[in-house]
Amino acid sequence: MNQNTQTIVTLIHYNVAVRDTLEYCLQKNVYDVKAFEAKKNTLLTEVNNNTPLKAILDNSGDNGKKMDDAIRAMVDEVYGEKSTICKVSGNALTVDHAQHLAIFAHALPIHDNITSMIRGVIADGEQKMAAAKEEDKAALSMEDARKLWLAEDRMFRAVAFLTLVNELNKLFNDYNIARNEAHGANTPASNFIGQDIQKIVGNIGGVRANAIETDAIYKNMEDKINALVEMCIGRRDLPAGKRFPDVQRDVLETINLYLRDAEAGFNAVYPDMVNALIEQVKADQANKAA
Repeated sequence: MNQNTQTIVTLIHYNVAVRDTLEYCLQKNVYDVKAFEAKKNTLLTEVNNNTPLKAILDNSGDNGKKMDDAIRAMVDEVYGEKSTICKVSGNALTVDHAQHLAIFAHALPIHDNITSMIRGVIADGEQKMAAAKEEDKAALSMEDARKLWLAEDRMFRAVAFLTLVNELNKLFNDYNIARNEAHGANTPASNFIGQDIQKIVGNIGGVRANAIETDAIYKNMEDKINALVEMCIGRRDLPAGKRFPDVQRDVLETINLYLRDAEAGFNAVYPDMVNALIEQVKADQANKAA
């Protein structure tokens, strides 16, 4: 495993912890405390020790400092001992589901920033391959790393869309209840909910804008989500004979089907790449000690 591939796998491992933070935007009967602590450990260890991520941050000037601050802010607000979002008591983890927007505000931009780093490492590796002798190109190949990156990105888009559309549906329903209770008039409550809807719409737009997927299955899901958004904000009529619950249910079914396939694809490549990275690190350490 060449150096660039090692860096990419490490960054993807980090992005998995960031992506899995979105788990706390899903309603679940039980949350795994050990998994919670493992994510927290990953998020902090990579910025507190000599890692590829820390090296990138340290060499990125003010932008690197801002990213480091953003990561630590997410850990404090979501995973910290004083967190009001996630609280651990013994073997139980409770989540305040009124604070999903705070989780989105942390996790989505951090994942995007790590993805930008991955793009940079891939570009660097491709330049090295282009300049290398033909017999050296195979050793510089990042084909497996690129496959893993694409698999993780598909998984991230699915999880992000699932959590965001769930939130959009809830807020839209709450908005309609508030307006109905006021006999159609705008109220402070409906205005507040409307502002949150705009934030979620913006987040959905960001997830769409940064996607690298171009296949028909992904685009079908994306198009359905965009249509739902436009219906919610009054820019598109409902399909003939459909009600909002029908459209909401159809979109969520589409996302869940995509997520199922994305998760299978990710799990088919991720464990092997992480194990290969671990073995490579052990081999490098052994060579240094020799």
